[in-house]
Amino acid sequence: MAYNFKNIEVVPTGSALVDILLSKTQRQTPTVIHKGFEIQRIRRFYMRKVKFTQQNIHEKLSKILDNFPKLDDLHPFYSDLMNILYDKDHYKIALGQVSKARTIVDGIAKDYVRMMKYADSLYRCKTLKKVALGRMCTVVKKLNPSFGYLEEVRKHLARLPSIDPTTRTLILTGLPNVGKSSLMNNLTDANVDVQSYAFTTQSLFVGHTVYKCVPWQVVDTPGVLDHPLEQRNTIEMQAITALAHLNACVLFVMDISETCGYYIDAQMSLFNSIKPLFKNKPIVLVLTKTDLKSWNDLSQETKDAIESIGKEQNSYIIAMSNKTKEGVDDVKSKACDILLDYRFAQKSENAGKMRAVENRLHVAVPQKRDGKERPPQIPESVLIARQNMKSGEEVKRKTIKEIQEEEGGAGVFYVHPESHYILEDESWRYDAPPEIFAGRNVADYICLLYTSDAADE
Repeated sequence: MAYNFKNIEVVPTGSALVDILLSKTQRQTPTVIHKGFEIQRIRRFYMRKVKFTQQNIHEKLSKILDNFPKLDDLHPFYSDLMNILYDKDHYKIALGQVSKARTIVDGIAKDYVRMMKYADSLYRCKTLKKVALGRMCTVVKKLNPSFGYLEEVRKHLARLPSIDPTTRTLILTGLPNVGKSSLMNNLTDANVDVQSYAFTTQSLFVGHTVYKCVPWQVVDTPGVLDHPLEQRNTIEMQAITALAHLNACVLFVMDISETCGYYIDAQMSLFNSIKPLFKNKPIVLVLTKTDLKSWNDLSQETKDAIESIGKEQNSYIIAMSNKTKEGVDDVKSKACDILLDYRFAQKSENAGKMRAVENRLHVAVPQKRDGKERPPQIPESVLIARQNMKSGEEVKRKTIKEIQEEEGGAGVFYVHPESHYILEDESWRYDAPPEIFAGRNVADYICLLYTSDAADE
């Protein structure tokens, strides 16, 4: 499923939240109290203000906690991506502080409401109310750093592309400045910025295309350099996360013209270093910038090296040019076809899924409870129909339409109401109903029946 982080509401600062809460308490609770009132009325007046403020703080903090996604409930792709961008521990600490503050505010309100029950004057009740609201507002103000951090996370989450980890996906990867963004613009309707310098793309971009009347998403990743995993920065780790968690077809882009600033050997070295991420994924080696240097212009040794890594990973090799758009359609069709074949094969080979369905099925087999024979009860009409079928004499039951045509057609044929009666004796069917039965007029009861039916309708 695709996650929509743009619906997260703005997180206010601690001071702004306190102003909102106190203003709402002042506007929506009674404001007039006199010392001449009964002490019970005075207590209820101030207890209401404390409870109202506590409920508002609880709702506001709960809304903040509910808006932000729980890392344990997210897809591993988004969970690791948030860990790279925002530090998972810091994120959990910020949400934990908000949750703890909500519990503290509830405890403060509960304690001071209990003390107000024993206050003996307006002054004491007012003092307890001021202390309670002051302590609750202090707790909220102390959350100002956490609110600031969560607001920055919210802004960044809203700018993340909406990537569905479960749908049909193509991932573009490779060294910087090899033509990934240009290929992205040619494959989809996206408008990714393309420049002549490296690391133009510094975050994940997603575009959409249609192949065989089915929507596809194409993910453009930042360039990855060939060095150990622990030395990669945040920009490169976004590409690594996408390759690790998205079940997609990988389009490894190579610049055979070497105008990107990296030799073909360096590009093949990167392919070998990140090939563990290609496990259980179909791969297409895309050789770009053939308008500057074609496949035939390469040396035989270079061709053999590229074909060897392609054969090792069971990948396809396609040459294309983003400038002339030659080979772009071949890349799209081949990548989509092999991903469809792979997904189909994966589903058909998943025997565990079939076993999981079988484990949920139970076939109940009835057992005999005694020695009494209980033959099946078959209606007589069914037995007659079976005999007729065996003898070849199929007796077809006439419909009302056929009977109507036999009896003279519409306007002449009349269906007797008595023909549908269910009677014990067939000889009673067309008997005239009695006018007097058991000393009573039958028509009186029939009229009453019709009257009650009409009233119900």
